Amino acid sequence: MSCGGHYKLSDNDYKWIQYSGNETLVFNSNNGEADTIFFLKKDTMTAYSEPENPFGIPFEEVSIFCRHSDAAPPDGKHRYLENPFLELEKSKDRNASLHFSLCAKDATFYKLSGLKIDSLGNQAPKTFQTKYKAYNDVYVVDDDDWLNFKQRSDYITKIYWSKSEGLIRFDKQNGVYWELEKKYRRTD
Repeated sequence: MSCGGHYKLSDNDYKWIQYSGNETLVFNSNNGEADTIFFLKKDTMTAYSEPENPFGIPFEEVSIFCRHSDAAPPDGKHRYLENPFLELEKSKDRNASLHFSLCAKDATFYKLSGLKIDSLGNQAPKTFQTKYKAYNDVYVVDDDDWLNFKQRSDYITKIYWSKSEGLIRFDKQNGVYWELEKKYRRTD
């Protein structure tokens, strides 16, 4: 460890991830399709914000990895890929941030920048009703509109994040939206 310390996530930071890494999320779209995201593991690691500096200050990162539908399979046939789903990190600016890497059937969330927990926590949560459940702790996260990906058919414009439940809905630009029908934990 360096003399400068270690940027660790706080208990309040951890409250933004309600996943253990063994959940399965089942989504249904408003046009009658279904898709499933399988969480594979939750991993906590230490990283360095300046890898070229061997004396840099390490920061803590929690990642949820998943198996998800390929948003754009090369042959048009359904297949699954394994990638990160979400990362929570506290880096050298001493602020925690969430990084969403949502990919699903014909859907990709193009947000390259992380979402600062302190700015998110300063917003008032919204009440939101899906077809399956009512939530009173929802934060709406918009895409990075400066990216030139809006012409893509898989473009997600916003996600709905419940602080107690995690991802509950995502909207695509073509009027299609996907809502969480159920979430369950595997016992394996």
